[in-house]
Amino acid sequence: MKSTASTFRPGLAASVLLSIAGAASAQTPASDEISQLREQIRQLDQKLRVLERKQELKDEAAASAPKAPTPVAGAGGFGITSADKKFDLKLRALAQFDGRFFLDDGAPNRNGFLLRRVRTIFSGTVGGIYDFNITPELGGGTNNSTSVGLWDAFIAARFNPSFNLRFGKFPSAVGLEPGANRHFIESPFVNTLLPNRDLGVEAFGKVGIVDYRLGVVKGTANNTANFGGASSDYADGDFTVAGRLSITPFQNLDGAISKVSVGIGASRGNERGTADTADTNLSNNGLSNISSNSQQAIFSYGSTLFANGTHTRISPSIEWYPGTPFSFAAEYAIEKQDIAVNGAGLTREFENSAWRASAAWVLTGEESAKAGVTPKNAFDPAKGTWGAFELVGRVSGLDLDSKLFRSVADGGAGLNRANNATGAFAYGAGLNWYFNRNFRLLFNVEHTKFDNAKTPTAQVGAQDDELAFLTRAHLSF
Repeated sequence: MKSTASTFRPGLAASVLLSIAGAASAQTPASDEISQLREQIRQLDQKLRVLERKQELKDEAAASAPKAPTPVAGAGGFGITSADKKFDLKLRALAQFDGRFFLDDGAPNRNGFLLRRVRTIFSGTVGGIYDFNITPELGGGTNNSTSVGLWDAFIAARFNPSFNLRFGKFPSAVGLEPGANRHFIESPFVNTLLPNRDLGVEAFGKVGIVDYRLGVVKGTANNTANFGGASSDYADGDFTVAGRLSITPFQNLDGAISKVSVGIGASRGNERGTADTADTNLSNNGLSNISSNSQQAIFSYGSTLFANGTHTRISPSIEWYPGTPFSFAAEYAIEKQDIAVNGAGLTREFENSAWRASAAWVLTGEESAKAGVTPKNAFDPAKGTWGAFELVGRVSGLDLDSKLFRSVADGGAGLNRANNATGAFAYGAGLNWYFNRNFRLLFNVEHTKFDNAKTPTAQVGAQDDELAFLTRAHLSF
Protein backbone atom coordinates (compact mmCIF):
# COMPACT_ATOMS: atom_id res chain seq x y z
CA MET A 1 0.00 0.00 0.00
CA LYS A 2 1.40 3.45 -0.95
CA SER A 3 1.51 5.90 1.93
CA THR A 4 0.55 9.57 1.86
CA ALA A 5 4.19 10.46 2.34
CA SER A 6 5.19 8.42 -0.72
CA THR A 7 2.61 10.15 -2.85
CA PHE A 8 3.65 13.57 -1.60
CA ARG A 9 7.44 13.16 -2.09
CA PRO A 10 7.71 13.50 -5.91
CA GLY A 11 5.50 16.58 -5.89
CA LEU A 12 7.54 18.29 -3.21
CA ALA A 13 10.80 17.49 -4.93
CA ALA A 14 9.43 18.86 -8.22
CA SER A 15 8.38 22.09 -6.53
CA VAL A 16 11.83 22.58 -5.01
CA LEU A 17 13.52 21.93 -8.36
CA LEU A 18 11.22 24.40 -10.10
CA SER A 19 12.12 26.97 -7.47
CA ILE A 20 15.80 26.38 -8.09
CA ALA A 21 15.28 26.56 -11.81
CA GLY A 22 13.40 29.86 -11.40
CA ALA A 23 16.13 31.28 -9.21
CA ALA A 24 18.77 30.16 -11.65
CA SER A 25 16.98 31.86 -14.56
CA ALA A 26 16.69 35.11 -12.59
CA GLN A 27 20.29 35.24 -11.47
CA THR A 28 23.32 33.04 -11.10
CA PRO A 29 23.60 31.99 -7.44
CA ALA A 30 26.89 31.42 -5.73
CA SER A 31 28.14 27.86 -5.58
CA ASP A 32 27.70 27.66 -1.81
CA GLU A 33 24.02 28.64 -2.11
CA ILE A 34 23.45 25.87 -4.64
CA SER A 35 25.18 23.41 -2.33
CA GLN A 36 22.95 24.46 0.56
CA LEU A 37 19.81 23.96 -1.55
CA ARG A 38 21.01 20.53 -2.65
CA GLU A 39 21.65 19.56 0.99
CA GLN A 40 18.17 20.74 2.01
CA ILE A 41 16.63 18.64 -0.80
CA ARG A 42 18.65 15.59 0.32
CA GLN A 43 17.58 15.97 3.96
CA LEU A 44 13.95 16.48 2.94
CA ASP A 45 14.03 13.40 0.74
CA GLN A 46 15.50 11.35 3.60
CA LYS A 47 12.77 12.50 6.00
CA LEU A 48 10.10 11.61 3.45
CA ARG A 49 11.59 8.13 3.02
CA VAL A 50 11.53 7.61 6.79
CA LEU A 51 7.87 8.73 6.98
CA GLU A 52 6.98 6.44 4.09
CA ARG A 53 8.58 3.43 5.78
CA LYS A 54 6.86 4.15 9.11
CA GLN A 55 3.50 4.27 7.32
CA GLU A 56 4.24 0.96 5.57
CA LEU A 57 5.05 -0.65 8.93
CA LYS A 58 1.79 0.64 10.40
CA ASP A 59 -0.17 -0.74 7.44
CA GLU A 60 1.53 -4.13 7.73
CA ALA A 61 0.86 -4.28 11.48
CA ALA A 62 -2.81 -3.40 10.97
CA ALA A 63 -3.18 -6.09 8.33
CA SER A 64 -1.59 -8.80 10.48
CA ALA A 65 -3.28 -7.87 13.75
CA PRO A 66 -6.09 -10.25 14.87
CA LYS A 67 -9.54 -8.86 14.25
CA ALA A 68 -12.24 -8.90 16.88
CA PRO A 69 -14.94 -11.57 16.54
CA THR A 70 -18.21 -10.48 14.96
CA PRO A 71 -21.36 -10.87 17.08
CA VAL A 72 -24.42 -12.18 15.26
CA ALA A 73 -28.06 -11.60 16.13
CA GLY A 74 -30.90 -12.14 13.72
CA ALA A 75 -33.59 -14.44 12.40
CA GLY A 76 -31.09 -17.30 12.22
CA GLY A 77 -30.16 -17.14 15.90
CA PHE A 78 -27.58 -15.55 18.17
CA GLY A 79 -23.86 -16.15 18.06
CA ILE A 80 -20.35 -14.99 17.43
CA THR A 81 -18.02 -15.60 14.48
CA SER A 82 -14.27 -15.13 14.12
CA ALA A 83 -12.97 -12.75 11.46
CA ASP A 84 -11.58 -15.62 9.36
CA LYS A 85 -14.92 -17.49 9.60
CA LYS A 86 -13.18 -20.61 10.91
CA PHE A 87 -14.73 -20.47 14.37
CA ASP A 88 -18.42 -19.99 14.89
CA LEU A 89 -20.80 -20.46 17.80
CA LYS A 90 -24.56 -20.17 17.46
CA LEU A 91 -27.48 -20.45 19.87
CA ARG A 92 -30.92 -21.22 18.45
CA ALA A 93 -34.22 -22.42 19.87
CA LEU A 94 -37.43 -24.23 18.91
CA ALA A 95 -40.73 -24.09 20.80
CA GLN A 96 -44.03 -25.71 19.77
CA PHE A 97 -47.30 -25.38 21.67
CA ASP A 98 -50.04 -27.73 20.41
CA GLY A 99 -53.75 -28.05 20.85
CA ARG A 100 -55.61 -31.28 20.00
CA PHE A 101 -59.36 -31.49 19.62
CA PHE A 102 -61.27 -34.61 18.57
CA LEU A 103 -64.57 -34.22 16.73
CA ASP A 104 -65.52 -37.90 16.54
CA ASP A 105 -67.54 -40.06 18.93
CA GLY A 106 -64.55 -42.04 20.15
CA ALA A 107 -63.03 -42.43 23.57
CA PRO A 108 -63.25 -39.38 25.85
CA ASN A 109 -60.49 -37.33 27.46
CA ARG A 110 -58.33 -36.94 24.36
CA ASN A 111 -58.60 -33.16 23.96
CA GLY A 112 -55.84 -31.07 25.44
CA PHE A 113 -52.88 -28.73 25.18
CA LEU A 114 -49.22 -29.68 25.38
CA LEU A 115 -45.70 -28.43 24.88
CA ARG A 116 -44.83 -30.62 21.93
CA ARG A 117 -41.20 -29.59 21.60
CA VAL A 118 -38.96 -27.17 23.49
CA ARG A 119 -35.35 -27.28 22.35
CA THR A 120 -32.26 -25.13 22.73
CA ILE A 121 -29.81 -25.75 19.91
CA PHE A 122 -26.13 -25.04 20.51
CA SER A 123 -24.12 -25.53 17.34
CA GLY A 124 -21.01 -24.23 15.65
CA THR A 125 -17.78 -24.78 13.75
CA VAL A 126 -14.25 -25.27 15.07
CA GLY A 127 -11.21 -24.78 12.84
CA GLY A 128 -13.32 -24.29 9.74
CA ILE A 129 -13.85 -28.05 9.35
CA TYR A 130 -15.37 -29.55 12.47
CA ASP A 131 -19.05 -28.90 13.19
CA PHE A 132 -20.99 -29.80 16.31
CA ASN A 133 -24.61 -29.81 17.42
CA ILE A 134 -25.92 -30.23 20.97
CA THR A 135 -29.71 -30.15 21.27
CA PRO A 136 -31.43 -30.97 24.56
CA GLU A 137 -35.17 -31.67 24.51
CA LEU A 138 -37.01 -29.86 27.28
CA GLY A 139 -40.57 -30.53 26.15
CA GLY A 140 -40.89 -33.80 24.28
CA GLY A 141 -44.68 -33.93 24.57
CA THR A 142 -46.51 -37.06 23.36
CA ASN A 143 -50.18 -37.88 23.68
CA ASN A 144 -49.93 -38.26 27.44
CA SER A 145 -46.48 -37.30 28.72
CA THR A 146 -43.62 -34.82 28.63
CA SER A 147 -40.01 -35.98 28.60
CA VAL A 148 -36.61 -34.36 28.95
CA GLY A 149 -33.61 -35.73 27.12
CA LEU A 150 -30.84 -35.20 24.60
CA TRP A 151 -32.28 -34.92 21.10
CA ASP A 152 -29.10 -34.48 19.03
CA ALA A 153 -25.44 -34.60 20.01
CA PHE A 154 -22.94 -35.07 17.20
CA ILE A 155 -19.62 -33.98 15.71
CA ALA A 156 -19.12 -33.72 11.95
CA ALA A 157 -15.84 -33.43 10.05
CA ARG A 158 -16.23 -31.76 6.64
CA PHE A 159 -13.20 -32.83 4.59
CA ASN A 160 -14.57 -32.10 1.12
CA PRO A 161 -17.98 -32.13 -0.62
CA SER A 162 -17.70 -35.82 -1.52
CA PHE A 163 -16.59 -37.28 1.81
CA ASN A 164 -17.39 -36.25 5.38
CA LEU A 165 -17.90 -38.01 8.70
CA ARG A 166 -20.47 -37.64 11.48
CA PHE A 167 -20.19 -39.13 14.99
CA GLY A 168 -22.74 -39.27 17.79
CA LYS A 169 -26.52 -39.10 17.94
CA PHE A 170 -28.16 -37.71 14.80
CA PRO A 171 -31.26 -38.06 12.59
CA SER A 172 -31.61 -41.51 11.09
CA ALA A 173 -30.67 -41.85 7.43
CA VAL A 174 -33.47 -44.31 6.66
CA GLY A 175 -36.50 -41.99 6.55
CA LEU A 176 -37.00 -38.91 4.41
CA GLU A 177 -38.15 -36.72 7.33
CA PRO A 178 -37.29 -38.49 10.61
CA GLY A 179 -39.29 -37.14 13.51
CA ALA A 180 -40.98 -34.45 11.45
CA ASN A 181 -43.21 -33.62 8.51
CA ARG A 182 -42.66 -30.56 6.35
CA HIS A 183 -46.28 -29.90 5.41
CA PHE A 184 -48.30 -31.12 8.41
CA ILE A 185 -48.13 -30.71 12.16
CA GLU A 186 -47.55 -34.38 12.97
CA SER A 187 -45.63 -37.12 11.18
CA PRO A 188 -47.54 -39.70 9.11
CA PHE A 189 -47.76 -43.49 9.47
CA VAL A 190 -44.48 -43.97 7.56
CA ASN A 191 -42.51 -42.60 10.49
CA THR A 192 -43.98 -45.19 12.86
CA LEU A 193 -42.12 -47.93 10.95
CA LEU A 194 -38.77 -46.14 10.73
CA PRO A 195 -36.15 -45.03 13.28
CA ASN A 196 -36.09 -41.40 14.37
CA ARG A 197 -32.62 -40.77 15.83
CA ASP A 198 -29.74 -43.21 16.07
CA LEU A 199 -26.32 -43.44 17.67
CA GLY A 200 -23.19 -44.25 15.67
CA VAL A 201 -20.90 -43.07 12.89
CA GLU A 202 -21.70 -42.36 9.27
CA ALA A 203 -20.07 -41.03 6.09
CA PHE A 204 -21.92 -38.51 3.96
CA GLY A 205 -21.35 -36.30 0.96
CA LYS A 206 -22.33 -35.40 -2.59
CA VAL A 207 -20.84 -36.90 -5.74
CA GLY A 208 -22.29 -35.45 -8.94
CA ILE A 209 -26.05 -35.88 -8.82
CA VAL A 210 -25.94 -38.26 -5.83
CA ASP A 211 -26.16 -37.37 -2.14
CA TYR A 212 -25.31 -40.27 0.14
CA ARG A 213 -25.31 -41.26 3.80
CA LEU A 214 -23.95 -44.60 5.00
CA GLY A 215 -23.12 -45.62 8.53
CA VAL A 216 -23.00 -48.13 11.33
CA VAL A 217 -25.38 -47.32 14.18
CA LYS A 218 -26.69 -48.84 17.37
CA GLY A 219 -30.01 -49.73 15.78
CA THR A 220 -32.87 -48.16 17.66
CA ALA A 221 -36.47 -49.38 17.55
CA ASN A 222 -39.06 -47.79 15.26
CA ASN A 223 -40.02 -44.16 15.82
CA THR A 224 -37.71 -43.74 18.79
CA ALA A 225 -34.87 -41.35 19.58
CA ASN A 226 -33.73 -42.18 23.10
CA PHE A 227 -31.13 -44.56 24.48
CA GLY A 228 -30.63 -45.95 27.95
CA GLY A 229 -32.39 -48.37 30.23
CA ALA A 230 -35.56 -50.36 29.95
CA SER A 231 -37.78 -47.30 30.21
CA SER A 232 -36.35 -45.65 27.10
CA ASP A 233 -34.80 -48.21 24.75
CA TYR A 234 -33.22 -51.61 24.57
CA ALA A 235 -29.52 -52.52 24.34
CA ASP A 236 -28.73 -55.74 22.49
CA GLY A 237 -25.02 -55.33 21.70
CA ASP A 238 -25.53 -55.65 17.93
CA PHE A 239 -25.08 -53.00 15.25
CA THR A 240 -27.19 -51.91 12.29
CA VAL A 241 -26.06 -50.71 8.86
CA ALA A 242 -28.18 -47.76 7.71
CA GLY A 243 -28.02 -45.36 4.80
CA ARG A 244 -29.81 -43.31 2.16
CA LEU A 245 -29.14 -42.36 -1.45
CA SER A 246 -30.79 -39.27 -2.94
CA ILE A 247 -30.49 -38.46 -6.64
CA THR A 248 -31.38 -35.26 -8.50
CA PRO A 249 -31.38 -36.72 -12.03
CA PHE A 250 -32.30 -33.47 -13.79
CA GLN A 251 -30.16 -31.01 -11.84
CA ASN A 252 -28.27 -29.92 -14.97
CA LEU A 253 -31.47 -28.97 -16.78
CA ASP A 254 -33.18 -25.62 -16.65
CA GLY A 255 -36.48 -25.01 -14.93
CA ALA A 256 -38.42 -26.51 -12.07
CA ILE A 257 -37.74 -30.11 -13.09
CA SER A 258 -34.10 -29.69 -12.03
CA LYS A 259 -35.23 -29.78 -8.39
CA VAL A 260 -36.84 -33.25 -8.48
CA SER A 261 -35.13 -35.58 -5.99
CA VAL A 262 -35.67 -39.34 -5.69
CA GLY A 263 -34.18 -41.42 -2.93
CA ILE A 264 -34.13 -44.67 -1.05
CA GLY A 265 -33.21 -45.36 2.56
CA ALA A 266 -32.57 -48.74 4.15
CA SER A 267 -31.29 -50.44 7.29
CA ARG A 268 -30.50 -53.97 8.34
CA GLY A 269 -29.36 -55.34 11.67
CA ASN A 270 -30.03 -57.78 14.49
CA GLU A 271 -32.29 -56.48 17.25
CA ARG A 272 -32.99 -58.47 20.37
CA GLY A 273 -35.12 -57.46 23.30
CA THR A 274 -36.72 -59.15 26.27
CA ALA A 275 -40.29 -59.61 27.41
CA ASP A 276 -41.76 -56.30 28.55
CA THR A 277 -43.94 -56.61 31.58
CA ALA A 278 -44.57 -52.86 31.66
CA ASP A 279 -45.92 -52.80 28.09
CA THR A 280 -44.64 -49.26 27.40
CA ASN A 281 -44.25 -47.66 23.97
CA LEU A 282 -40.46 -47.34 24.23
CA SER A 283 -39.27 -50.41 26.03
CA ASN A 284 -36.61 -53.06 26.30
CA ASN A 285 -38.65 -55.43 24.12
CA GLY A 286 -37.29 -53.69 20.99
CA LEU A 287 -40.79 -53.15 19.57
CA SER A 288 -42.52 -49.79 19.28
CA ASN A 289 -46.27 -49.50 19.51
CA ILE A 290 -48.04 -47.51 16.78
CA SER A 291 -50.01 -44.28 17.01
CA SER A 292 -52.35 -42.53 14.62
CA ASN A 293 -51.32 -39.31 12.89
CA SER A 294 -52.90 -37.43 15.78
CA GLN A 295 -50.64 -39.36 18.20
CA GLN A 296 -53.34 -41.63 19.65
CA ALA A 297 -52.43 -45.26 20.40
CA ILE A 298 -53.95 -47.68 17.88
CA PHE A 299 -51.71 -50.78 18.08
CA SER A 300 -49.70 -52.49 20.82
CA TYR A 301 -47.36 -55.48 20.68
CA GLY A 302 -48.34 -56.34 24.24
CA SER A 303 -46.11 -57.60 27.00
CA THR A 304 -45.03 -61.02 25.70
CA LEU A 305 -43.62 -60.33 22.22
CA PHE A 306 -40.10 -59.01 21.69
CA ALA A 307 -37.57 -58.44 18.90
CA ASN A 308 -35.45 -61.50 18.34
CA GLY A 309 -33.43 -61.36 15.14
CA THR A 310 -33.07 -59.56 11.83
CA HIS A 311 -34.82 -56.24 11.26
CA THR A 312 -34.83 -54.86 7.70
CA ARG A 313 -36.34 -51.56 6.57
CA ILE A 314 -36.59 -50.05 3.07
CA SER A 315 -38.02 -46.62 2.32
CA PRO A 316 -38.12 -45.15 -1.22
CA SER A 317 -39.16 -41.51 -1.58
CA ILE A 318 -39.57 -38.55 -3.90
CA GLU A 319 -39.64 -34.85 -3.09
CA TRP A 320 -40.00 -31.78 -5.24
CA TYR A 321 -39.36 -28.24 -4.08
CA PRO A 322 -39.16 -26.45 -7.45
CA GLY A 323 -38.72 -22.92 -6.13
CA THR A 324 -42.37 -22.07 -6.79
CA PRO A 325 -45.46 -21.80 -4.55
CA PHE A 326 -45.94 -25.58 -5.03
CA SER A 327 -44.14 -28.42 -3.23
CA PHE A 328 -44.64 -32.18 -3.00
CA ALA A 329 -43.23 -35.15 -1.06
CA ALA A 330 -44.10 -38.85 -1.00
CA GLU A 331 -42.63 -41.85 0.79
CA TYR A 332 -43.17 -45.58 1.26
CA ALA A 333 -41.82 -47.78 4.05
CA ILE A 334 -41.71 -51.53 4.48
CA GLU A 335 -40.20 -53.42 7.40
CA LYS A 336 -39.54 -57.08 8.08
CA GLN A 337 -38.73 -58.02 11.65
CA ASP A 338 -38.10 -61.25 13.51
CA ILE A 339 -40.27 -61.39 16.64
CA ALA A 340 -40.29 -63.96 19.41
CA VAL A 341 -43.91 -65.06 19.78
CA ASN A 342 -43.62 -67.83 22.35
CA GLY A 343 -40.49 -67.15 24.33
CA ALA A 344 -37.04 -67.22 22.73
CA GLY A 345 -37.71 -70.68 21.35
CA LEU A 346 -40.17 -69.62 18.61
CA THR A 347 -39.44 -66.65 16.32
CA ARG A 348 -41.33 -65.56 13.22
CA GLU A 349 -40.90 -62.80 10.65
CA PHE A 350 -43.62 -60.18 10.27
CA GLU A 351 -43.97 -57.54 7.56
CA ASN A 352 -45.60 -54.11 7.93
CA SER A 353 -45.84 -51.24 5.46
CA ALA A 354 -46.95 -47.62 5.30
CA TRP A 355 -47.06 -44.76 2.81
CA ARG A 356 -47.86 -41.07 2.54
CA ALA A 357 -48.04 -38.22 0.03
CA SER A 358 -48.27 -34.53 0.93
CA ALA A 359 -48.37 -31.32 -1.08
CA ALA A 360 -48.60 -27.59 -0.52
CA TRP A 361 -49.47 -24.38 -2.35
CA VAL A 362 -48.55 -20.93 -1.03
CA LEU A 363 -51.62 -18.76 -1.58
CA THR A 364 -49.63 -15.51 -1.31
CA GLY A 365 -47.12 -16.50 -4.00
CA GLU A 366 -43.92 -17.10 -2.02
CA GLU A 367 -41.68 -20.11 -2.55
CA SER A 368 -42.75 -23.31 -0.79
CA ALA A 369 -39.26 -24.34 0.31
CA LYS A 370 -38.16 -27.42 2.20
CA ALA A 371 -37.39 -25.28 5.25
CA GLY A 372 -40.80 -23.61 5.09
CA VAL A 373 -42.04 -20.29 3.74
CA THR A 374 -40.44 -16.87 4.18
CA PRO A 375 -43.09 -14.16 3.71
CA LYS A 376 -42.33 -11.33 1.31
CA ASN A 377 -44.10 -9.03 3.74
CA ALA A 378 -44.03 -9.94 7.43
CA PHE A 379 -47.17 -9.74 9.55
CA ASP A 380 -47.80 -6.07 10.38
CA PRO A 381 -51.46 -4.96 10.53
CA ALA A 382 -50.39 -1.31 10.77
CA LYS A 383 -48.91 -1.61 7.28
CA GLY A 384 -51.68 -3.84 6.00
CA THR A 385 -49.42 -6.89 5.58
CA TRP A 386 -50.40 -10.31 6.91
CA GLY A 387 -47.50 -12.65 6.18
CA ALA A 388 -47.81 -15.77 4.00
CA PHE A 389 -50.52 -18.43 3.81
CA GLU A 390 -49.88 -21.99 2.68
CA LEU A 391 -52.58 -24.56 1.91
CA VAL A 392 -51.53 -28.19 2.56
CA GLY A 393 -52.98 -31.64 1.98
CA ARG A 394 -51.97 -35.19 2.82
CA VAL A 395 -53.05 -38.81 2.39
CA SER A 396 -51.42 -41.71 4.23
CA GLY A 397 -51.94 -45.36 4.99
CA LEU A 398 -50.81 -48.21 7.24
CA ASP A 399 -50.97 -51.97 6.63
CA LEU A 400 -50.03 -54.34 9.47
CA ASP A 401 -49.18 -57.97 8.81
CA SER A 402 -52.33 -60.08 9.13
CA LYS A 403 -50.25 -62.86 10.71
CA LEU A 404 -49.83 -60.68 13.79
CA PHE A 405 -53.48 -61.39 14.62
CA ARG A 406 -53.45 -65.14 14.01
CA SER A 407 -52.99 -67.54 16.86
CA VAL A 408 -49.49 -68.77 17.57
CA ALA A 409 -50.61 -72.29 16.70
CA ASP A 410 -51.84 -71.00 13.32
CA GLY A 411 -48.51 -69.36 12.43
CA GLY A 412 -49.18 -65.94 13.93
CA ALA A 413 -48.26 -63.77 16.90
CA GLY A 414 -51.52 -64.18 18.82
CA LEU A 415 -52.45 -60.49 19.13
CA ASN A 416 -56.07 -59.58 19.81
CA ARG A 417 -57.95 -57.76 17.02
CA ALA A 418 -60.40 -56.38 19.55
CA ASN A 419 -57.69 -54.16 21.02
CA ASN A 420 -55.77 -53.18 17.89
CA ALA A 421 -56.25 -51.60 14.49
CA THR A 422 -55.04 -53.86 11.67
CA GLY A 423 -54.48 -50.96 9.28
CA ALA A 424 -55.55 -47.40 8.59
CA PHE A 425 -56.15 -44.79 5.90
CA ALA A 426 -56.05 -41.05 6.62
CA TYR A 427 -56.62 -37.89 4.63
CA GLY A 428 -56.47 -34.30 5.74
CA ALA A 429 -55.95 -30.65 4.89
CA GLY A 430 -54.51 -27.65 6.64
CA LEU A 431 -53.56 -24.01 6.59
CA ASN A 432 -50.11 -22.79 7.60
CA TRP A 433 -49.91 -19.08 8.45
CA TYR A 434 -46.35 -17.71 8.41
CA PHE A 435 -46.13 -14.40 10.28
CA ASN A 436 -42.43 -14.07 9.46
CA ARG A 437 -39.42 -16.32 9.12
CA ASN A 438 -39.56 -17.28 12.80
CA PHE A 439 -43.19 -17.58 13.85
CA ARG A 440 -46.12 -19.50 12.36
CA LEU A 441 -49.56 -20.83 13.28
CA LEU A 442 -50.64 -24.19 11.83
CA PHE A 443 -54.11 -25.69 11.57
CA ASN A 444 -54.80 -29.28 10.46
CA VAL A 445 -57.92 -31.38 10.24
CA GLU A 446 -57.49 -35.08 9.48
CA HIS A 447 -59.88 -38.01 9.16
CA THR A 448 -58.67 -41.56 9.77
CA LYS A 449 -60.50 -44.76 8.91
CA PHE A 450 -59.29 -47.91 10.72
CA ASP A 451 -59.49 -51.30 9.04
CA ASN A 452 -60.61 -53.06 12.19
CA ALA A 453 -63.78 -51.51 13.66
CA LYS A 454 -63.67 -50.68 17.36
CA THR A 455 -66.18 -49.82 20.03
CA PRO A 456 -65.87 -46.52 21.94
CA THR A 457 -64.57 -48.45 24.94
CA ALA A 458 -61.68 -49.99 23.03
CA GLN A 459 -58.11 -48.72 23.08
CA VAL A 460 -57.90 -44.93 22.93
CA GLY A 461 -57.82 -43.68 19.37
CA ALA A 462 -58.76 -47.00 17.75
CA GLN A 463 -62.38 -46.30 16.83
CA ASP A 464 -64.09 -46.77 13.46
CA ASP A 465 -63.21 -43.22 12.53
CA GLU A 466 -61.00 -40.57 14.02
CA LEU A 467 -61.60 -36.92 13.19
CA ALA A 468 -58.98 -34.65 14.72
CA PHE A 469 -58.39 -30.90 14.61
CA LEU A 470 -54.79 -30.04 15.49
CA THR A 471 -53.25 -26.61 16.04
CA ARG A 472 -49.70 -25.44 16.66
CA ALA A 473 -47.92 -22.23 17.57
CA HIS A 474 -44.37 -22.60 16.29
CA LEU A 475 -41.43 -20.34 17.13
CA SER A 476 -37.89 -21.01 15.88
CA PHE A 477 -34.77 -18.97 15.44
